[in-house]
Amino acid sequence: MYKDDTILVVGQAKPSKEDAIYSLHGEFYVSFVVERATGKILDLECNTILSVTRNFVVSMLLGKSLKTDLDEMQQSIRERYFALTQKPLIACLKDAHNRYMMVTGQK
Repeated sequence: MYKDDTILVVGQAKPSKEDAIYSLHGEFYVSFVVERATGKILDLECNTILSVTRNFVVSMLLGKSLKTDLDEMQQSIRERYFALTQKPLIACLKDAHNRYMMVTGQK
């Protein structure tokens, strides 16, 4: 399904105890399929409760780069995503960025 030049990078964070994700999963996860060289996000999935939330996150991040677009993605989340998981989503993004940079030898 995915080409050989792609990698899977997962970011995780702890949601607030008030969020249903905490009750169901305990952690908030976002899995990214990215091009190894560019960090371009080709696919992603997160463990949100509602599909509309997942679809909205996908629409904000798909096509961006974990390598170069971290600030832009964080700003988009702050300006457009108003849920209890706003901070955990940003934390997941930063975690995934750091993992990407480590596994590609860029950090």
